Formats: sequence, C-alpha cells, structure tokens
Amino acid sequence: MPSTNKNHFLLKVALTVTVIAVIILSALLVQQYVHIQRLDYIAAHRESLLRSLHGSGPLSAADASSTQSWMTFDYLNRAFVLPPTYLETSLGITDGRFPRMTIAEYASDVGTSSQSALMNVEDAIGAYFSAKQ
Repeated sequence: MPSTNKNHFLLKVALTVTVIAVIILSALLVQQYVHIQRLDYIAAHRESLLRSLHGSGPLSAADASSTQSWMTFDYLNRAFVLPPTYLETSLGITDGRFPRMTIAEYASDVGTSSQSALMNVEDAIGAYFSAKQ
C-alpha cells in the first residue's frame, strides 16, 4: 500500500510540473509572437511572399519596389533568383547573420533608416537585372 501512495504522489508531482512547463512555454511563445509582430516581420504585404512561393515565377526588377524591411536577404535571393552572395557583395554586408538577417537589421548595422536601406536594396536588385540584360 505505501508504494502505491508514493507512486500516486510522484505521478501528481510529475503532472503538476508538466502543466507548469506547458503554461510557461505557451506564455513565452505568445511573447515572441507579439515581439515579431512589433518588428513588422508579419506585414500586410504578404502578396509578394505568396506570389513568389506559389507559382507565378521569380520576381523581376519591376517587383523590386515590393521589398519590405521584414524580408531577409535569403528570401530576396530566392524570390528574385539572385546569386547567393550578390546582395552581400554589392551592399558591402559583413554581418555574419547574412543571409538570414532582415533589411531592418541591415539598416541598423549600417546606421541608416529602414527606408534608406530599402532603397539601397531595391537599387542593387535593379542593377543586377540591368547588368544581366
């Protein structure tokens, strides 16, 4: 009998610890989601993302103005079918987070506004397509 009570007690403790861990992890998940939304990673301009991922083909120089500060360079390389290091080289990026860094993070690194960084990226994309022709 004493062993059964001990097993029940241990089971209750394990269950309580598990429930507390799930609650804490859920709170952290919600906190991160809110943080990502504040950084504007999830923007109203999802059309360009969906378009490039779902079949209308790669984006062109005409689509360069659709870039947003939440986009990563990895995403831009895939969406515009750019060589993997083209933007890194043309923009002089030395940050080790490239290509997984966002345009907003690039702007912060170089000490400029997101709008200015966006224009630099758009110009670089346009230059790539101009040189390609």
